[in-house]
Amino acid sequence: MSNARKLADNLPSVGQLFGRNMVINGAMSVSQRHGTSSVQLSATEQYLVDRFFNDTGSGFNISADAVQSNDAPSGFANSLKLSCDAVSTPSATHNGCITTLLEGQDCQRLSFGTSDAKDVTLSFYAKSSSQNSGHTYGIMLGAFLNGTRNAQVKGFTVTDSWQRFTITFNGTGTVTSTAINDDNANGMQISFSLASGSSDQASYSTWTADTGLKGFTGQDNFFDNTSNEFYLTGVQLEEGSQASPFEHEPVGVTLKKCQRYYWNTNGFNNRYVTAIKHSSNWYCSLSAPTTMRANPTPTATGGSTNSFRVWDGDGAAGQSGNPTSISAAASGAILVVDNASIGSNGEGGLMSFGDGTNADRIFVALDAEL
Repeated sequence: MSNARKLADNLPSVGQLFGRNMVINGAMSVSQRHGTSSVQLSATEQYLVDRFFNDTGSGFNISADAVQSNDAPSGFANSLKLSCDAVSTPSATHNGCITTLLEGQDCQRLSFGTSDAKDVTLSFYAKSSSQNSGHTYGIMLGAFLNGTRNAQVKGFTVTDSWQRFTITFNGTGTVTSTAINDDNANGMQISFSLASGSSDQASYSTWTADTGLKGFTGQDNFFDNTSNEFYLTGVQLEEGSQASPFEHEPVGVTLKKCQRYYWNTNGFNNRYVTAIKHSSNWYCSLSAPTTMRANPTPTATGGSTNSFRVWDGDGAAGQSGNPTSISAAASGAILVVDNASIGSNGEGGLMSFGDGTNADRIFVALDAEL
C-alpha cells in the first residue's frame, strides 16, 4: 500500500482535521487534583484525572482505587487505572461509571436537531487484569437535547492486553428533531459503565429518550473480585462514522483546556501575590490562567489554622487563618483576610500561597466543572 493511500485511510471522512477530538484530556495526561497519588472511590462523585469523574447511580459504592498510571499503549504516556478493592454487587438501579462531560456549544458541529444530524464515533484504548479479562462493560453516550439527556448504549469486551475500541453512534432517532443547546451547560456525556443493576441496563442503537444513567444489557460487574483492574486512555469522540488516529496535542494545550473547568495553586509553594490593606483587611486578587467556563466555586484550605501569611510594606510578617471571604468570577478570585495586627490602610504587601502541604501557605481551588 502506498504512503498516500495509508494517509488517506487515516484521515477523518468528514469534519475538521484540527480539533476534531471533542474530549478534553483523553490521554489522561493532566491530573491537577491528585497528581500520581491514588484516590479512594466511593458513592461520592469526585474527579480523578482532569475531566473524568466517578459517576454513581442510586448511591452505589464504587469500591476502587483510581490513579494516573504510566501503563499505557504505544504512543501514550498515561492511562487512568482503577483497581477494585472490595466486592460490591449492584442492585436493580445501581450504577458505577467513569464519565466525562462536554459543553453544548462544543457539540454544534453534529447538527443535532436537524435532518442532517451527524454520526459520531467514539474510540478509546482499554485493558483489564488477567482476573477480569473477557469482561463486557457498557458505553453510554448521552446527548442533552434541549437540556434533557437522551442516550445510546453499547458494549465492549476487555482483555488483559491493550486494545483500541471503535464504536459509531448513528445520527438517527431523537437527535433529528431536538438540538443540543448552544451554551456552556451539559451537551454530551461519555460514560464507561463498570457496573449496572438489571433495571438500568439497555441496548440502544439509535438515540432514545431515556434520562437515566445506563449500563449495557448483560454486562459484567467490575466489582466482583478485588483482583480486577481497568485501564483507560486515548478517549476520542469525533464527527463521522470513521475513527481517525488519536489527536495528540502538547500537554500545555491540554492543561489550559482543563483549567477552563478547574484550577488550583499547586506549584505555588513559596510564591507570593501582591496584596493591599483596606479597613483592617488585606485584599488579594488571583488571576485564573484562562477564562473559566462559568463563575467558579472557590475553596481555600491550609495545613493549619495559621495557613495564610502576610508581609506588609515594612517587611513585618503577621499570620491569619483562612480568608475571611473569597469571591470568584470566570477571570479569577479575590481573597479577603482579616489581619489588623500589621500594616496600615493603603499599604501594600505580599500574601503567600502553596499546595496545601506547608502549614504557612494556603491552597486555593476554583471549580467550574459541568
